[in-house]
Amino acid sequence: MKRYIRIGIIALIIVFVGYLSTTVLKGTTTEQKEENKKEEVKEIYQEIATSTTKAQEDINIIKTYQEKFNNSDIIGELSIENTDLKVPVAQSTDNDYYLNHLLDKSKNSLGSVYLDYRNKTTDRKIIIYGHNSENVYTEFNLLENYLKKSYYESHSKIVFKTESSEYNYQIFSVYIAIDDFQHVNLNYDSTGYANHLNWLKNKSIYNTGVEVSRYDDILILQTCYFDPEGSYLIVAAKKVK
Repeated sequence: MKRYIRIGIIALIIVFVGYLSTTVLKGTTTEQKEENKKEEVKEIYQEIATSTTKAQEDINIIKTYQEKFNNSDIIGELSIENTDLKVPVAQSTDNDYYLNHLLDKSKNSLGSVYLDYRNKTTDRKIIIYGHNSENVYTEFNLLENYLKKSYYESHSKIVFKTESSEYNYQIFSVYIAIDDFQHVNLNYDSTGYANHLNWLKNKSIYNTGVEVSRYDDILILQTCYFDPEGSYLIVAAKKVK
């Protein structure tokens, strides 16, 4: 009898281990598929960005992205000087869709870079979001480099292109938002806006030496940060000629 009980227990253990292995393998396979799909999309837009001539780029780079991905949500292109970052920017009717969808609109937890749904590209303050990850590639991984001032000094310029315009920005603040997320607010009167810009500048973890005033248009880049958990890395830049 004891022998049969042992056999039964062993059989249950084997089944349970097999179930765990299958579950883990399934999870790993799903994650790998998402990473592979994200990489495919990245390769497509990087090929467009690198193969398009300067003359063509000035005319239709955004339209080229739209046509390639069959996605009119693509409204711009974000790039940072002296880096490989040159990425299409999408915009939906909320701030949730592109958290878990790629530019071809396939569902994917690695998401896309996107403009806040409340914004117009001509607003005095615009916010662009993108995922960060400790394990896999995302476009905004590189923003962590800005925690070092030495990196900022040679990568302080940001360019945001739309179908009709090109906007150049100078980074003036880099900081970690832990429990005060007023950087996502958009509605200010003149005094409130000036105070907000000064607040952003004073939050910086190092002095960039870049001054701001209530007359400046600004760009906020936001991505997740993991020290502490639940925080965000914020890069703020002002529009320059």
